[in-house]
Amino acid sequence: MQNRLNTLVEAYFANLKRRNKAAQTLERWRPELRRFAEWVGERELHEITAADLDAEFLPWWEAAFRVRNGRDPSPNSLRAIIQALRGFYGWMEKFDRLVDHEGKPYRNPTIALEPPVIRPVAELDWLRADEDELLLAHPTKNEREAVLVFFFRFTGLRLDEALTLTNADVDLASDQVAVRQSKSDAGYRVVPIVPELRPHIDAWLDYTKRQGWYDPHSPFLVTRNGTAMKAQYVEQALQRIGARAGLVRKLKPHTLRRTFGSYLLNKGVRLEVVSKLLGHANTAITERAYARLEDQTIRDEMMKATSG
Repeated sequence: MQNRLNTLVEAYFANLKRRNKAAQTLERWRPELRRFAEWVGERELHEITAADLDAEFLPWWEAAFRVRNGRDPSPNSLRAIIQALRGFYGWMEKFDRLVDHEGKPYRNPTIALEPPVIRPVAELDWLRADEDELLLAHPTKNEREAVLVFFFRFTGLRLDEALTLTNADVDLASDQVAVRQSKSDAGYRVVPIVPELRPHIDAWLDYTKRQGWYDPHSPFLVTRNGTAMKAQYVEQALQRIGARAGLVRKLKPHTLRRTFGSYLLNKGVRLEVVSKLLGHANTAITERAYARLEDQTIRDEMMKATSG
């Protein structure tokens, strides 16, 4: 049964690839479904019930996760494995593969699985207005530092999205950045290059050309080796810059992404527009991410209206 299940899993991913699903989705789900096939073993798939998935497979998966990573899985990780299972079973159901050994269809057991609720982070994970001003006003040491700070702050890109950009994706003629690789279809988008950001992009590209690193198809955040900067390097560089600027908290790419979103919402940009710029699948994700910002904005507007 395991060989047959592995064949079905590969057929499912071939279907996702034909549908041009995000590469990161395929990369994240493939090992999870292979682990599911390992757990199923020689059993027939129609024998696996919703109760088996909930009471046996998910605890087994959590235990294996702890062994691999040395920590408990996060709600997001648990949500990902449930989404992977639902997608796979949904594909089988759609193409009449969800049948037993007699060819009779059976109920999709993943319908009963409920992914964990992802609650808003209690601590604000974006910069307050005074912290934002402090960071942007603080002088950086070179073009590399400047482009890291201003690019993440004024595009709101995820770290992996920024690292996969090429110079061709940064279109200075139309002043826009095309995000072509993202973790979801909603992540494919175009982000305008605002006036605050443009000088730093120009300075960075001039620098890479002087160094002989520039090529239209090379990474935008390029190194002397012609490869993209490593995620760890970007994270450590931003932490150093933030510390020098006097920020108490660690400055992360995601902090600047969230600052980008909170700044736009505070400026009155519609939620739908902010959601699109951030590459969120829907506005509910944006609302959940910025729930505390909304509460603070309501309080501020009320106090402003009632004072004086």
